Amino acid sequence: MEMKDIIEMVNYFSSEAKKRQLTAEETLEREKYRKLYLEQFKAQVRQKLDSIEIVDESKMI
Repeated sequence: MEMKDIIEMVNYFSSEAKKRQLTAEETLEREKYRKLYLEQFKAQVRQKLDSIEIVDESKMI
C-alpha cells in the first residue's frame, strides 16, 4: 500500500473520531494504519540515511 493511501486512511479515521466514537473494528483498523504509516516512514528514513556517504575531505589530501 502506498504512503498516500495510508495517510488518507489515517486522516479519515481521525476525522471520524472527532465526529463520533469509533467502533471497536474501526479502532483496530485505525491502529493498523497508524502502524503501517510508522513502519513505512521509518523505512524511508533508514533508506535515506543508508544512502548518505560521509566524505572526510581532510583525509583526501
